[in-house]
Amino acid sequence: MPSIVYVLTNPAMPGIVKIGVTSRQNPSVRMNELYTTGVPLPFECVAALEVGDDSAGDIETALHTAFAPQRVNPAREFFEIEPYQVEALLRVLPGRDVTPKVNEAASGLDPVDREAVAEFKGRRAMVTEQDFLGSLDENGLPVFNRILAFGRQEGLRINWGFKGFSMNVDLNGNRFALCFGYPPNSMYGQSIYTDLGYSIAKKAGLCDPEVQEIRQQAIATEAFTPVGGGIELCCRLDRNLPESQAAALLDWLQEVTKRLRQNVVTD
Repeated sequence: MPSIVYVLTNPAMPGIVKIGVTSRQNPSVRMNELYTTGVPLPFECVAALEVGDDSAGDIETALHTAFAPQRVNPAREFFEIEPYQVEALLRVLPGRDVTPKVNEAASGLDPVDREAVAEFKGRRAMVTEQDFLGSLDENGLPVFNRILAFGRQEGLRINWGFKGFSMNVDLNGNRFALCFGYPPNSMYGQSIYTDLGYSIAKKAGLCDPEVQEIRQQAIATEAFTPVGGGIELCCRLDRNLPESQAAALLDWLQEVTKRLRQNVVTD
């Protein structure tokens, strides 16, 4: 009998992800079970993978172990991480993707709940570029100014979230997250983060040797350092970044942008 490993978020718990496993054959059933009187809004499914019952527990344990430092409560399955981080790991595991479509998930909600979710999300304002830059210290401000200027110059899509931003290469209707920017009051601290495993490699279809080359080039800038158990990289800006590293960082972003455009256009 197959089981489902799922990743859930809740609008009322921004920045928190629930990672669990269920024997229910539809993740929406589990989401409804979790929506008790102690939870203000329904859960939303980011990813759901149907796997064999003999491997479901091992996968759940592996994910819990990987994100153990970000676990909110050791007795609960909630983690202070970005949803795409665990989604990226699920996407490379063998199994059947059973993630509910957005419209399908919404149709299963009570009209009152649907309206409450929409109203709540509408009240949560996205950060503006002005607010973001205003929250930075003297170490982060000059670097982020240059990165945002680079993004505009290259015609990249800059999406603002509740804390920071993502900088994306848009090609053929697909979006590839080049990097993410976080302010001092975020869970990552003042930093630039990039996920070579999912956002760049898997979605863009780059081969592993090319991904490893890009990764080594990033580390060679001396601005990026490896984080997590995968091939994610982070440039922490709680320090004064030397000009040589800042310039190398921008050169690396430009090189990856070029590679993504060439790979997607020619493939």
